[in-house]
Amino acid sequence: MVLEQVIPLTTIEGHKYLIQLSPFDLIAYPIEITIDIVNIVILLVDEIENQPINNASTLFQMAKIIQKYLDINNVVLYCYCDNKIIKRNKNKLHLLPQDYRSQLFSSLFSKNNALKEYLNEVIYIPDEKNGDHYIHLISRIENKYHIDAIATELDKFNDKG
Repeated sequence: MVLEQVIPLTTIEGHKYLIQLSPFDLIAYPIEITIDIVNIVILLVDEIENQPINNASTLFQMAKIIQKYLDINNVVLYCYCDNKIIKRNKNKLHLLPQDYRSQLFSSLFSKNNALKEYLNEVIYIPDEKNGDHYIHLISRIENKYHIDAIATELDKFNDKG
């Protein structure tokens, strides 16, 4: 089982993405977490001008790739929603980039989870100084214990500050 992967995706509009998956170092885990945690990053590497991005078709394509990875690998995916500028339609301009990314990731997840085989735990860490943080933990439903343990560790950041 190869956990580290870079999966290219070209959308029907011609946008090019890389879906990067890389495992965290097991030494850094608390003892009760015995499952691999894999960081997932979705990078837009080539954008076609005047073509919509983040549409339902693109989200569906990404969700299929992520589901296939989870079907093969029994892991918890960790997705940190960063604060880099992202194109948003006018009714989403009030959202911070990381909040918008979190909503996109939730949409991506829910559109491809009709059978409720997977969990998507959203961790919200408020941060007035650096901007709020959104983290998604996604895994098979039987890994709820691990997701809860990771969420508990991440929630400790809510207690700081």
